[in-house]
Amino acid sequence: MKLLFKKLFTSLSVLTLLSITSSANAGLIISKDHNLIYDDVSNITWLANISYVKTSGYDKDGKLTFSEAKIWSEELEVFGHDDWRLASLDEGLSLQQSKNDFDLFSNRLLDDDHIWTSTTKATNSGLKSHFFTLGGDSNIFLPKTSSRYAWAVFDGKFTEQSNDKVDATIAEPATVTIFSLALAGMVVRRKQLKTSKLNKPK
Repeated sequence: MKLLFKKLFTSLSVLTLLSITSSANAGLIISKDHNLIYDDVSNITWLANISYVKTSGYDKDGKLTFSEAKIWSEELEVFGHDDWRLASLDEGLSLQQSKNDFDLFSNRLLDDDHIWTSTTKATNSGLKSHFFTLGGDSNIFLPKTSSRYAWAVFDGKFTEQSNDKVDATIAEPATVTIFSLALAGMVVRRKQLKTSKLNKPK
């Protein structure tokens, strides 16, 4: 019996570790209406339409200065949210961890197109703002003299109230663990009943 418990404990430990690892790399989750995409790495929700500035008619070519991009994102009110903002540099670059899911986005830019971030840096020539690319690069430009693409995010995940979501992530670690424990309990109970029958006096 001790050996059986040891084997079960080892199996459960492996299952829990695998479930936690899988959950951390679950990738992107798209809403049912395909308007929002949740990034579980940075815990933010992106506009599914990367070129929304252009396709919504806000700007003809979709390129804005840093100040314009910041104003656009903060004044944006779409898909049940008014808390939009520009992504930070870290959030933009961490999106690379989910690059296998980039096909979920619509109206994609080229991998080397520059996208504004909210991250700024003070330099001798003035305050500069970082950009990132879908290809994973980043750099800085002087906000007043540069026009780049803008893409908005909001903190956290879209909700049932704002969208009926399709959650493509795997089961949470706790769920996997509970299910595994229940299964282990059934195995142990069956073993006990079998042993009891064998030891029962005839």
